[in-house]
Amino acid sequence: MFRLRGFLLIVATVLFVSGTASHADDGTRAEDFITVLSTKALALVADKSLDPRNRRQRFAALLEQGFDMPWIGQFVLGRNWNLATPEQRVDYLDLFKSIIVFTYSKRFDGYSGQQVKVTGHKFARRKYVFVNSKIFDPNRAGSGINVTWRLLPDQETYKIVDVVIEGVSMGVTQRNEYASVIQRNGGKIASLIEAMRDNLAKLRSSN
Repeated sequence: MFRLRGFLLIVATVLFVSGTASHADDGTRAEDFITVLSTKALALVADKSLDPRNRRQRFAALLEQGFDMPWIGQFVLGRNWNLATPEQRVDYLDLFKSIIVFTYSKRFDGYSGQQVKVTGHKFARRKYVFVNSKIFDPNRAGSGINVTWRLLPDQETYKIVDVVIEGVSMGVTQRNEYASVIQRNGGKIASLIEAMRDNLAKLRSSN
């Protein structure tokens, strides 16, 4: 079965727009951004001709373009970010992105025709734009999962900084998991980094 998180994380590329927009236009542009991302991501997951290495490379490029990975990584680490050394921050962010790439790129083979429909948007504090959507299987009547994308403006486009599935934030969920690892190991960030290295090694060996 196609894994939802994998699909959500590959919905990433850049939609360039120009000119100065009104507040209302910003919402429309954000909706269009997610629609275009979805279309290009669907083309990637549907391409069965790609070998695992090329698939990972393309996924990594899309991830970098569509998601603000440094922002997300820092949010996930939470207050522990301020306790990390500069070297630990670099190691952590590199491992964070690599784990995402290896974890989800290998799940693309399970794609079975899901589609994304954008259903609206709303504005929030700190320039956030929330774009609402539904992921559904056109061959199954009544199927559908509500997904909200949290975006921040990035020059003339947007970056995704969180994905909320049926009210559950993926960023907050990952943050709680990492905080638990650190807490179980005496508050040491090095313990999380070591656990991430072990996880990445296992993912690489299984590819």
